[in-house]
Amino acid sequence: MKGKLTLRHLLYGVLIILFIRFVYLNRGQLVDIVEVLRNGIWYYLLIVIFLFGMIVQNQGRLYSSIYDILNLPPERKKLSAIFLVSRFMSVAAPSGGLSGAVPFIQDARRRNLGVGSVLVANMIYLIVWYSTFTLILLIGMLHLFLVQDLQWFEVAEAIILITFTSLLVAILALAWLTPAWLSAILHRITRLVGRIANRFNRPVPLTIAQTDALADELTHAIYLIRHAGWGPALRPFAIGLLNELLNLLILFFVALAFGVQMNLGVLVATYSIGILFFLISPTPGGLGFVEGILLLVMTSLGIADESAATITLAYRGFTFWLPFILGFFALRRLERMNRAKAESTESTQIEELKPQGS
Repeated sequence: MKGKLTLRHLLYGVLIILFIRFVYLNRGQLVDIVEVLRNGIWYYLLIVIFLFGMIVQNQGRLYSSIYDILNLPPERKKLSAIFLVSRFMSVAAPSGGLSGAVPFIQDARRRNLGVGSVLVANMIYLIVWYSTFTLILLIGMLHLFLVQDLQWFEVAEAIILITFTSLLVAILALAWLTPAWLSAILHRITRLVGRIANRFNRPVPLTIAQTDALADELTHAIYLIRHAGWGPALRPFAIGLLNELLNLLILFFVALAFGVQMNLGVLVATYSIGILFFLISPTPGGLGFVEGILLLVMTSLGIADESAATITLAYRGFTFWLPFILGFFALRRLERMNRAKAESTESTQIEELKPQGS
């Protein structure tokens, strides 16, 4: 029955409430962003919107290139939409970054894909993103060091990011070199987490069977990567670098829209430190922290206070609020796409079951 209330409807209703609540609580910043954008040079802002569209499409290509290596059926347009939904979910329902993977897991279940394989694909995506971004970050930090403006907290956050990226790479390296060691380490972590959960009377979040399945998926992923060849294996990194360049261009044209032309050093330093605090922040999407650090970096590099504030608001409008809002509407679009596909599959099966000549 079409009018039947399901758990999916209830969850969507909760997400609508979370969306409205988040927008309402931060309506002041949204109003400021709209006022700022009204004063920008319109053709530069149109270029920014075009670049944003390219980034969303490129994110779909990045996920598709990883899915292709892992023998998962890639659907680039759908993966671009899921990327936007993940950006919405990570802000509306923050859970240490885990909520961003939920749309990919749901898509895997709808398409009867291995959830473990999709989780491994997301892990490889993070490695590609963080490692390509780290190259830009090191250039930005080098510029700040040369102009004697590198702060200790920026170095500390960079170390955290590099350490986390190295940990992800180490997990893949263990799956490549010594799968038995990886399985043993995962078993110990699972038992430790289980003891902590039992001590606080909490349900055990991970079982030995689940860690074994994850270790098997990682080992299988390494097998597929090794047999894919250098071209397919390096393609995600090339797409990741293109994403970083497109993001740099967004900041460059946002600044131009308000009469500020950033040189390469200021551009890379501002962008890299802003993204660093976006990735490592106690608030969803770095709300409040990214704005502060962008202002600090730009003013310390010679950009006037008023111009820095204007650029910050406009830039966050395009890189934080636009993906968040589009992600909410992409969620509904994905639901319709999945429902239409399910109905089409069901009708096809009914036609196949009909007796011939009826």
